[in-house]
Amino acid sequence: MLKPKKNDLKKISLDIIEAQYALKNSRGKTNARALLVLIGGVEFSGKGQAIHQLRELMDPRYLYIKADIPQKYDQYQPFWLPYIADLPSYGQIMLFYGNWYTDLLASQFSNQQNYSEKQLSGMLLQISDFEQYLKNHGIDIIKVWFDISWEYCQEFVNDLNITKVLHKVPHFAWDNFPTTQWLNKHLFKEIDHIRKKFTADWIVINSEQPELRNYQFSQIILKALKAPIEIEHKSSSFDYQSAELYPELLFSSQEKMQKKHYQCLLKKLQKEIAEVLRYDSRKIILLFEGVDAAGKGGIIKRIIKYVSPYEYNIHCIAKPEDHEKHYPYLWRFYNKLSKKSAIHIFDRSWYGRVLVERVEELIEAQDWQSSFKEINQFEKILTDNNTVIIKFWLMISKEEQLKRFEMRENTPQKKFKITAEDWRNREKWDDYIQAASDMFFYTSTSYAPWHIIATDDKYTARIKILTRILLSLKQE
Repeated sequence: MLKPKKNDLKKISLDIIEAQYALKNSRGKTNARALLVLIGGVEFSGKGQAIHQLRELMDPRYLYIKADIPQKYDQYQPFWLPYIADLPSYGQIMLFYGNWYTDLLASQFSNQQNYSEKQLSGMLLQISDFEQYLKNHGIDIIKVWFDISWEYCQEFVNDLNITKVLHKVPHFAWDNFPTTQWLNKHLFKEIDHIRKKFTADWIVINSEQPELRNYQFSQIILKALKAPIEIEHKSSSFDYQSAELYPELLFSSQEKMQKKHYQCLLKKLQKEIAEVLRYDSRKIILLFEGVDAAGKGGIIKRIIKYVSPYEYNIHCIAKPEDHEKHYPYLWRFYNKLSKKSAIHIFDRSWYGRVLVERVEELIEAQDWQSSFKEINQFEKILTDNNTVIIKFWLMISKEEQLKRFEMRENTPQKKFKITAEDWRNREKWDDYIQAASDMFFYTSTSYAPWHIIATDDKYTARIKILTRILLSLKQE
């Protein structure tokens, strides 16, 4: 291919800007989409120069670039979790110059990890599933690897002082990085060998001719902007059949626990839970769903009684904020889990997709049906990364719910808890029972099972939940 001429650059610049604005203007529409570009390649392959050239050709105000040095692998989270907050929202184009693949490579060659073939394959499968989820929900991904030969690389590194080059790189990222081996052909070949395990679906650019490299990169971006869905997406359809109603949702226990006995058990369990939560080495998710007024807030209050606020995050989930609507549905939950807290407590959760959004017909049937599979994949990824998920459904009878609603309305400090929406939800009680039954049937898995607490007695419910949390943590 010949080097690009000046007129070629002018034309592609105009074409890219037009495509860039078409992407930007899709925001808020049914065809809204985003473009994520993952950049990879060995040093001296000209990645930075190609990005600079692209920025000159585009409207730079609407080109977002996140440049990161490789990050150490955290065994308590998926490789991509540190990048969640910076994923492009619909209408945006984002370049990740440094991404989950570069982190994987850096971890492999910094002596931090030495992954077996099986481990590496498992990680790449998780990454593939995550990327497919993004593609299925409007974030198109292209991956570009800038390639050079060892002979070309040698022209740059023979006189290179690698320690001086890396003097601004934070120590935490490059601890144990083999700087003394960087000029070694063996290391260069090893990097190339590992990257070929994941670059089958990447676009590889021969980067030894800088002007041609930059132009080809711009052409790739233009093609992706004009025809962003080039990969045949895996079907997210789901073979849905209505589940039988769960008996626990139809008959709540009327057994009552004496207050004195409850108080004696409660304090002991609270202190034991604080101890177990504090010293468990894993990330822990406690998730609470259930009918309105079933006591989710009350049990959360008692779980954290002796736990420091430094140790946990409580996420009270309502309808998505406006900015969250411009991302795939699970994005906001991944984003919350990216926080450093070891304990995450959810008062309602991602299951709103198959509960309220389904019952209120806020989304199409195919969307909530496909969410069963996507949620299972989401939770499997978390549990595969040293996270424990304990899920509770709190159930009370319709008669008990009415009593609690009336009590809230007549109690000044609790009146704020009752809304017109709560009363309206009672009219769809049967619909919610069917939705919950389907949810249990399709998403109660070996790695994240549901625990149904069906009782009209608050004391009994709290003791059962605290006991179950302890059992679940100790048996894992």
